[in-house]
Amino acid sequence: MNVLFVDDHIACADMFADIAEGLGHRACVAHDAVSARQRCSEETFDLILMDISLPDGDGRDVCCELRRSAQAQNTRIVALTGHADLKGSSCIVCRISMDASSNRLRCRRWRTF
Repeated sequence: MNVLFVDDHIACADMFADIAEGLGHRACVAHDAVSARQRCSEETFDLILMDISLPDGDGRDVCCELRRSAQAQNTRIVALTGHADLKGSSCIVCRISMDASSNRLRCRRWRTF
């Protein structure tokens, strides 16, 4: 699987990429909205994990832009945030856990705020 991690916290993005590569996936990293758009214009990703609070834009807006592009039509995009309080947001939040036996992410429960 070709995965893009978008997070302005460099250590977190690199850690996610290292974990994905350790599981046998190809991982790329972008640290801002501009870099994420650039990466997505250069290649197609199976999965994008997108921080919603980027220094140069809102990850949700970047997600919408990517969805309109031809290269991200079939890409799964997961929003991430370090913010504990999303009340008043229209985000859909999902608890995610790793199923170690199959190396797949599983969504345990959906909540809409």
